[in-house]
Amino acid sequence: MEMHQLVGQFMERMQTLRHLLPILPDEQLYVRFESEEGVALLAIGKEPTAPEIGNDERHTLTVRGSKKALESLLSGELKLQQLVRLQEVSVSGSFRHMLLLESLLHLAKPYRHVG
Repeated sequence: MEMHQLVGQFMERMQTLRHLLPILPDEQLYVRFESEEGVALLAIGKEPTAPEIGNDERHTLTVRGSKKALESLLSGELKLQQLVRLQEVSVSGSFRHMLLLESLLHLAKPYRHVG
């Protein structure tokens, strides 16, 4: 699956999960997912907006890794911290923003039946 599709699916899950609203930032947080395939941008905030290319670095978190690593992150298979420890992805930006992204990824994980 393409990065833009994965990011789009994650955005759709986040928007349908109303319990995530209280932890969304008031100011937009921009997340750049970079892989060998290119860049996918995600805007996270209480007010949905389209990601801006020339956005503020203080409000940008960049996650770099292979397409496979980013797929496992966005699909909920592996956590962000796990991938960083395994050196599959690198993250640049605020630690607080990284923790917020990790929380959102975990809370918006696709539900799978057990059994």
